[in-house]
Amino acid sequence: MSVKSQIVVTAVVLALLLNLGILSANAQLPVKAPRLPEKQGDLPPRTGFVPPPMDLSHLTGEKLPERFETLVLPIRWDWREQGKVTSVKDQDTCGSCYAFAAVANIESKMLMDGAGTSDFSENNAKECNWYGTSCDGGNYTKMASWFSKEGTVLESCDPYVPWDTTCKSTCTYTKTLLDWRIISGNSVPSISVLQNYIYAYGSVYTSLYAGDANDASWWSEFSSYNGSYTLYYTGSWTPNHAVLIVGWDDTLSHAGGYGAWIVKNSWGTSWGGTCGYGSEDGYFTIAYGSASIGKYSSYMHDWQNYDQNGEILYYDEGGWTDNWGYSDVTAWGLCKFVPASTSYLSRVEFWTNDTTTDIDVYVYDDFDGSNLSNLLTSKLNTSYDEAGYHSVTLDSPPQIAGGNDVYAVVKFTNSSYLYPLVADGIGPNETGITYISSSGSNGSWYDLGAGQSQDIAIRVRMTAYSGVNTESLLEFPESFIVTQNYPNPFNAGTTIEYELPLSCDVTIHIYDLLGREVEALVNRDEKAGHHQIDWNPPDIPSGIYFYKVQAGEFTATMKMLLLK
Repeated sequence: MSVKSQIVVTAVVLALLLNLGILSANAQLPVKAPRLPEKQGDLPPRTGFVPPPMDLSHLTGEKLPERFETLVLPIRWDWREQGKVTSVKDQDTCGSCYAFAAVANIESKMLMDGAGTSDFSENNAKECNWYGTSCDGGNYTKMASWFSKEGTVLESCDPYVPWDTTCKSTCTYTKTLLDWRIISGNSVPSISVLQNYIYAYGSVYTSLYAGDANDASWWSEFSSYNGSYTLYYTGSWTPNHAVLIVGWDDTLSHAGGYGAWIVKNSWGTSWGGTCGYGSEDGYFTIAYGSASIGKYSSYMHDWQNYDQNGEILYYDEGGWTDNWGYSDVTAWGLCKFVPASTSYLSRVEFWTNDTTTDIDVYVYDDFDGSNLSNLLTSKLNTSYDEAGYHSVTLDSPPQIAGGNDVYAVVKFTNSSYLYPLVADGIGPNETGITYISSSGSNGSWYDLGAGQSQDIAIRVRMTAYSGVNTESLLEFPESFIVTQNYPNPFNAGTTIEYELPLSCDVTIHIYDLLGREVEALVNRDEKAGHHQIDWNPPDIPSGIYFYKVQAGEFTATMKMLLLK
């Protein structure tokens, strides 16, 4: 086709889109990033990791975020020694490792945040996610999408079975994911970067190649591993198994030298060994970089108790499947939402596909397909060092009447990746509902559903209360609660919040990693209700610290990270 013919065709297409209302007068046509094949070959039994189809090649995990630069790492670290890892489970022959590793990560996060020991249902995760992946394999991206829409349920309500079965929808949800961070895409991250994340945030979900028909000898070795040595493998096949890294040991020797990860598997306690701690088998050590371990590493960063009186509104049923952009690091997304009942819009949530330099969130009352008007609230100048799923809390949640529409708008600015917008290209799409733009200006909006049969992946979380912290509206809390300090990690100062169901003596002490007291922060009688205290640390080095809250007979100890 000649250049002249191409110009004519483009003009005809643009005129048609304008006439159909898909493209506003000043809008640019977006470009979609290429997708990868979603499944490569059959999965051997007891595995089940399938790499996500999005282009994640730019997420190399090689750059250490600035907040970690002053952190001093030990030569050996094992979160089991801190009591922050739950027991080993057994996926049996089902290809559900992706669910086991994700649930194990969430259970460890509960322990890290002082929320107690949890036993969540892997069966519910594998069967009830939108894809119904069951024993056919999956990844944390699909799990994060499901856990953010609904959440975890207890194992006692939906016990695990190692086969495809129907979703049990009658269980009560307990914890909902709010923030999930990606450390690396389809690259093995630097050892130092991965160690810093593990040290700062706890056990990390990751993938590795466990062997298959491409390398039957490695499959045989891995399958029969007894924990008596450190595994070493130089091949580079695509990962097919998901596991949980709980620590490392730089001194462990193996066929290629020294240094290895300490990893929790999901093959029961009759496999593997204790690998340097305790009496529970089911663990393995493997040389840094061996068998592609470290690819697709991620972790849950934030969560909330399931809000039975709230709802989350979205159109990305399939979650994150595609990336769109305008050959620039900045682009805008817009979604129309209509809550079922009168409620408060407390959070705007979305996916990011790169480190971001700026995220701006706006909520409008009106949009006619071309022009936005009547700004209700905004939250500007947020940024993230990691791609993933994020939740922005609105400082002034607007009340939206049931049946009325509201419009969430997000400006995304990536560090380098030129397709900043995440969309769902697999789930059922809407028209006249989700839009994208190169500039966010009136007249620049493109109806992604009508033009490309895709939905932009922006969500809003509605709550029946005017404040995000619904417990603070109760006259008296129902139980003792100590929440994670914020910000965390922190630099100049941080805030500790806690709930008291009755008046009692309260003490709060700060300790370093060796158990030495740093500061006595609180020692007084306090009334029932919500309390908070700010801590501005003295001249102490960066590192992990603990705050212990003693309220009557109740005690809770939480970890926090100081980064100078």
